[in-house]
Amino acid sequence: MFRCGLLLLLAMLLWNGQAFADERYAVEVSVDVTDSSAAVAQQRAMNEAYRAAVVTVARKVTTPEGAAKIAAMTNEQLVNFIKEVSVIEEKRSAVRYMAKLKVVLNEEMLREYMKERDIPVMKNMSHKVLVVPVFREFSSDAPMLWESANLWRQAWDKVGVAGMIKIVPLSSSGFNYAVIDGNKALAMDGEALDKLMRLNGADDVYVLDAIYDGIEGLTVKATSYSGDRKTIKVSGPRSSGMELFDKAVAEVKTELENRIAKQSVAEASMEDVIVVLYNFAQLSDWVMTENTLKEIPIVNNLEVQALGAGKAQFKLVFNGSMEKLIQLLSEKSYRLVEHGSYYSLERY
Repeated sequence: MFRCGLLLLLAMLLWNGQAFADERYAVEVSVDVTDSSAAVAQQRAMNEAYRAAVVTVARKVTTPEGAAKIAAMTNEQLVNFIKEVSVIEEKRSAVRYMAKLKVVLNEEMLREYMKERDIPVMKNMSHKVLVVPVFREFSSDAPMLWESANLWRQAWDKVGVAGMIKIVPLSSSGFNYAVIDGNKALAMDGEALDKLMRLNGADDVYVLDAIYDGIEGLTVKATSYSGDRKTIKVSGPRSSGMELFDKAVAEVKTELENRIAKQSVAEASMEDVIVVLYNFAQLSDWVMTENTLKEIPIVNNLEVQALGAGKAQFKLVFNGSMEKLIQLLSEKSYRLVEHGSYYSLERY
C-alpha cells in the first residue's frame, strides 16, 4: 500500500513538472549544410542549429536588446545552454547534411546567465493583440476599413499568427463588421474597441491609420486602446503597390512585438499584493473560483487566510498593473470592488 502511494506521488510530481514546463525553451530547427564531407557538414549544421535555437528562445523570453546580447555570444558559449537534441527528420549525402531537429535549452542555466548580466526575463504569458488597419490616400479622405480598395487591410490578411505575442488582424466576420467601421476606428470609439476585444478574446487592440506619404512611402499612426501611441514611417515607392503595404506590415508588426515585449518585462517587474473577500453559496463555487484565479497568467500566488460561513478571505499576489488584473478578471466574468484596505470579488 505504501509503495502504491509512493508511486502515485512520484507520478503526480512528474506530471506537474511536465505541466509547468515552459514551452518557450524548446524549438524546432531545420538545417541544410554542404561542406567537404558529411561529417564536417553535420558539425557545422549542429552549430547553426544551436545558435538558431538559442536566438529564437531569446527573442521569446526577453527584450530585443537582451536578445541581441545573447546572439552576440560565440558558438562555444551558446552550446552550454543546450540541454538535449532529438532528430525529427534526417538526410545526408557524401558532402551534405539536412535535418529537422528539436532543440531543448537548459532553462535554469539560461535564466541564471541572464540574471547575472541584467538581461530581463519576460513572464510566460501570451499576448493577443488585435489590429484594425484603416487606410486613407490623403489625410483629408474618409478612412477605409472594409472597403475593397483598402490594400492595407488586404496586406494584413496575409499575416500568420504564431508565438507568445500574437498580432492578429481584424477578420471580416459578420460581428466585427457590425461593431466597427473606418470612422469609429479612427475616432478610437471606446465602446466599439472594447466590444471587439471581448468578441475576439484580445488583450489589447491597435488602430493602424496608414496614409500615403506623398509619392514615397507610408506613414502609419499606431494607437492602442490602452493608450500606447507610435508613428512609423515606411519607405518605398507608392508605385510598387501591394509590395509597399507588405513591407509596411512587416515593419509595423516587428515594432508592435518589440513594444509589447518591453511592456511585458516592465509589468513582470512589478509585484503587488491585495486582500480579497469572496462570498459563495456552495463550497464548489469557491473551488471553481480559486482554480480560475490561479489560471490567470499574471497571478503568482493565492494564499487563503480564512474560509467558512460562505466567505473566503485571501491574499492575491500578482505581477503587473491593477488595470491588467481587472481586465483579465473581466474576461472570466469577475470584477473587483475596492473597499479601502481590501477588495471584494464578484461574479456577473
